[in-house]
Amino acid sequence: MKIDLSQFRQTFLLESADHVASMESSLLQLRSAPDDIELLNSIFRSAHSIKGGAGSFGMTQLTHFTHALENLLDRLRSAEMHATDEVINVLLQSIDTLHGLLEAEPDAEMPPEAVDLEKRIAALTPSDESPSPKEAEAAPAPREEQELHLYTVDFKPDRELFSSGTNPLVLMRNLASLGTVSCCHLHTEELPALADLDPAQCYLSWTMELASACPQAELREVFEFVEHLAEIHIHRTEAVQAAPPPPAAVQIASPEPAPAPTPVPVQESRKKPTSVPVPVQSAAPTPKAEKKTPSGGDASSIRVATEKVDRLIDLVGELVIANVMTAQMVKDFEPGSLPRLREAVAAMERSTRELHERVMSVRMLPVGTLFQRYTRTVYDIAQATGKQIRLEIKGEETEIDKSMLDLLGDPLTHLIRNAADHGIELPEVRLAAGKPVEGLIRLKAYHRSGRIVIEASDDGAGINIFRVRAKAIERGLIAADTQLSDEQIQMLIFEPGFSTQEAVSNLSGRGVGMDVVKRNVEQMHGTVSLASQPGCGSTVTIELPLTLAILEGLLVRVVDRTLVLPLLSVVETVPLRPIDIVRVAEQGEVVVIRGESVPLLRMSRFLGLPQESAEAEEAGAETTLRRLAVIVMSGQKKIGLVVDELLGQQQVVGKSLRRNLHQIDGLMGATILGDGCVAPIVDVASIGTLNLFSLQASGKATPQGAAPVRPVAAA
Repeated sequence: MKIDLSQFRQTFLLESADHVASMESSLLQLRSAPDDIELLNSIFRSAHSIKGGAGSFGMTQLTHFTHALENLLDRLRSAEMHATDEVINVLLQSIDTLHGLLEAEPDAEMPPEAVDLEKRIAALTPSDESPSPKEAEAAPAPREEQELHLYTVDFKPDRELFSSGTNPLVLMRNLASLGTVSCCHLHTEELPALADLDPAQCYLSWTMELASACPQAELREVFEFVEHLAEIHIHRTEAVQAAPPPPAAVQIASPEPAPAPTPVPVQESRKKPTSVPVPVQSAAPTPKAEKKTPSGGDASSIRVATEKVDRLIDLVGELVIANVMTAQMVKDFEPGSLPRLREAVAAMERSTRELHERVMSVRMLPVGTLFQRYTRTVYDIAQATGKQIRLEIKGEETEIDKSMLDLLGDPLTHLIRNAADHGIELPEVRLAAGKPVEGLIRLKAYHRSGRIVIEASDDGAGINIFRVRAKAIERGLIAADTQLSDEQIQMLIFEPGFSTQEAVSNLSGRGVGMDVVKRNVEQMHGTVSLASQPGCGSTVTIELPLTLAILEGLLVRVVDRTLVLPLLSVVETVPLRPIDIVRVAEQGEVVVIRGESVPLLRMSRFLGLPQESAEAEEAGAETTLRRLAVIVMSGQKKIGLVVDELLGQQQVVGKSLRRNLHQIDGLMGATILGDGCVAPIVDVASIGTLNLFSLQASGKATPQGAAPVRPVAAA
């Protein structure tokens, strides 16, 4: 009977990805604590779990490699060797190999780099029987004969064996690979009639006799993952001396037999089954072109806590009940039932709002899951450049939408590589400058004004603005007579094609890294800023919205149009009269609020709307309407957006404009209102990067690429 294990394979790959990530994190910690037995034990357990699962799914190459890895880890655990830099480097390279083997097909050949690495591991783990050099000189020549043990193995599975994803035929092949099978007897006494046979039940019991040089504990290890689901008896009958063992009378066919596992003490008591967390898919995978993560898992999956799913189910039930009640009231509507109908609609609104919050919490993941991977990145760059660099992480518990977390991967990778390669100096340079030999790179995440802020900083040499300006002129990015402030010169490093490296290396020099940072962040409606001080380091700050899907919006009227302002960016609203507005040297307008000057931006001008009332204000008319200034926070500065009226607060679903329109500065998308009209959503972060004074002074405040906004009815 053929057993389909594909339904369990995905879970195994996801769990193995977690094991590999745990191994990598522990190995990096092992550098500072090479004698930490607990760390070594956790690494060994992760490798052992991967090997056990790989054998069940027929991934022989992965089983073979993790077996060699176990040998090395076992010697480290038993203090037979020390975790030197060379050993840790080999183990970290093994992590990369494990990623590749998890992605490979079960019957794929071992990659050449994996074969070479396995040879290096074997060189670090000589056989226990290998004598020392002095013993080798005095010892007589070894005999070619080998002592074989004759074993009888009885296997009787529980009827529910298949529920664990175990294939008894795989167990037979793994056992046969440890020696030479002389007899294999299948027990059919308990096999029911064909009409009574349950395909979900396991009836395959067998007795195998084989000759093997392995100890009994090594044979028992083949069954360590099914000991709680089977009766297993292994008896050793006798030992014989033989030259190379004779060919088997009966051989269990196996395309590529699994290698022998490492002898590990096995408890004779039965093990309890371990619960396996099953990931909840955020979207059903399509049968074609299924995207895989580096660990072989589905890139669209999210692991969700059970209590979150239970609460979602409860909320859906409440929403269904409220919907049925509302529909019944509408069907039997009478004037006297209007209060009850309003209560039912309010109940639906409350349930919908809470459902939205719960669903969004499912998509929110801590940034620490992304930050941790850069510890390895920093380690590899330090090894390649001869520098000493330490990565410090803060705020890893800060949560952000998963879709944005995925988009942050490339920008942060480029920032870390740039800081390590360009920012941190060589040890001798740092010593000459009076700095510690070890450079420091910090990754920090926190919330501010309803947005997430990520800072990547270093204590390196900082940015040389004279060199940046010279390179920008050399590459034709700016003219030689262009007047720029220090901040504007620093931001030139984000221009496409810009690089200060004289030669292209494996780490940098092509001028595409920082451009990717800016492009990806702007794609997420975020902003990038840079602060640098020569000799003290640099800090790149990325500011992003918490999510791109649903947001709380403040609806405002500008002339006869409706706009949406992200509520989390709104600080306050203040009444605005013509006498409150101060013009600054004919360059722009500000309003003074509690002693603080806040620059103003008239949204009617910015969006190219009719400006009759604004022109009347400038002419000094006394009958002009009293307007409002909505004070918003963009980064660390305040901006006053001049609007005509506040319409209220509402949850809105943002839709991208990129599919049908090109990028419009100042707008992050649009939404459909209850009356069917389309309302633009203002991108406060983008507005904060504009030169408001120059826009207002020119009288052409329409954003680049934007046409005057017109009311549009939804189709």
